Amino acid sequence: MEMWAAVPAKDEEKTILHVIQSCLGAGLNRVLVVINGSRDRTETLVRELGDTRVRALVFEEPLGVDVPRAISALEALRGAADSLLFCDGDLSGPISKCLAELAGTMAWGYDLALTDCYPKGLPGTGLAAQVLKARRLLNEGIGRADLGVASMSHGPSCVSRKFLQAIPLQALAIPPLAQALAVKKGLIVKIGSSFDHRLLGAREKDISHAESIAECIMGDSVEALETFHNKSPTRIFEGAVRIGAASARRWDILERYLNESLIRRPPPP
Repeated sequence: MEMWAAVPAKDEEKTILHVIQSCLGAGLNRVLVVINGSRDRTETLVRELGDTRVRALVFEEPLGVDVPRAISALEALRGAADSLLFCDGDLSGPISKCLAELAGTMAWGYDLALTDCYPKGLPGTGLAAQVLKARRLLNEGIGRADLGVASMSHGPSCVSRKFLQAIPLQALAIPPLAQALAVKKGLIVKIGSSFDHRLLGAREKDISHAESIAECIMGDSVEALETFHNKSPTRIFEGAVRIGAASARRWDILERYLNESLIRRPPPP
């Protein structure tokens, strides 16, 4: 089974080699690093590896949150990938076991394997609790309360080739939407690993960035739920329109990349 990993990276020189080695150590055959908007040594470090299993796909401009997922999905479809694992490039924790567990679920027939990032319980208050409420409401609203607060937006996840063929690639730039569509299409969606979010070692950002990501995930979750039920998506959660980092998604670059790829490459036989 040909297993690929997709690693988005924007100024991740401190962690990118750790993430790549963790992916390879977990048994992934290829690692696609989508370097976008980086101004540090991320690209140099990836290229200096000289490892044919690792490919750098470089964009001069930042793609925005989650857009690299959609681009990686196209490359995986065009290649020989049987599965694609998503792992952020800013993780410094001991993640190899989690990645191996997720990748292993593909042999069991899973189409989407999620990470339960809160196996020891959920925070009761604050911004994180608000985000988790939106994530839980989505899973309950699509008939999958068993998933708890697990989301493609948080922690590594892994998808099958069947998933990539069934879900519009653009939807992968809105991870909760891709998750909801997978359920709607009857794909096998389960939790594939439990790994405390504090052990991921995600790079600490300033409070404004955290708030922007939180707003994005809440809005994405609402949009996914309303789309699942064939409603016009509003991104309104608890009385406010939730945009945040979603406004920085470069849909124009994504659409151009998808269209140009269709032109320059023949479809697989």
